[in-house]
Amino acid sequence: MKRLLAALVSALLVCTALAGCSSSGEKFVVLEEDFGYEEYGIGMRRGDNALTLALQEAIDAMIADGTAAKISEKWFGEDKMLRDKPFPREITDTGDDSLQYIKDKGTLILGLDVGFEPMGFYDDSGEIVGFDIDLAKEVAKRLEVELVLQPISWDAKEMELENKSIDVIWNGMSITPERSEAMNISKPYLANRMIVIVKEDSGIKTLSDLAGKKVACQSGSSALDAINSKPEIASTFGELISTYGDNPTAFLDLKSGRVDALVVDEVVGLNLIEKNS
Repeated sequence: MKRLLAALVSALLVCTALAGCSSSGEKFVVLEEDFGYEEYGIGMRRGDNALTLALQEAIDAMIADGTAAKISEKWFGEDKMLRDKPFPREITDTGDDSLQYIKDKGTLILGLDVGFEPMGFYDDSGEIVGFDIDLAKEVAKRLEVELVLQPISWDAKEMELENKSIDVIWNGMSITPERSEAMNISKPYLANRMIVIVKEDSGIKTLSDLAGKKVACQSGSSALDAINSKPEIASTFGELISTYGDNPTAFLDLKSGRVDALVVDEVVGLNLIEKNS
């Protein structure tokens, strides 16, 4: 599992609307048009301001001392960390006990979708690894607590957070206005765009070509939110299948021809293409 973004960037340069990545005679392409730009943040319970500020302070220190850049370079081949971004919603020190709660139990429980490579996933030995995992391990170390990784169903992430099964949602979570109101979210730390992957011979070149086609995305994902934010496009689909528990399963259906297109986070989609090359 030693995939760096250098390989993924190469895939991106090849996988445009006019060129693809081949796999056993099949080629997949990324449309030049997409469903929008977004940024990733770390989710915590609304009102857990002390924890949010402490976690952000640790990340800011990691950016300042170069630790975050080294982690990014390990996974992406370059420093992709965002800097000088504000909180999506203002977070002030309210004197709450959320940080002390974490300190007292000695663990920071991270909820993630383990099918979200390279952010968080099982490697060949069965260990959960990834860019977000390495960031979180360093943050937990600086907070002097143990990091516990808890796989969850992505469409149940808010419920898992509220019932305290997990303490943070940290797995390439896109920042949206709805999520920013429902929970505390860190400052944005990584940029992303929502891409569309199709087979090269599908005849699909633009978003308008998705009319009458079967389009797939993960359940409860920001990909679904992005699709719904463009009703003028989504209303033309032959069918929107948004019941997939993870992106790799949706990609398999694209590969088999059961769906015509997959809407997915760029960082994950390029990895799926690279793995099937």
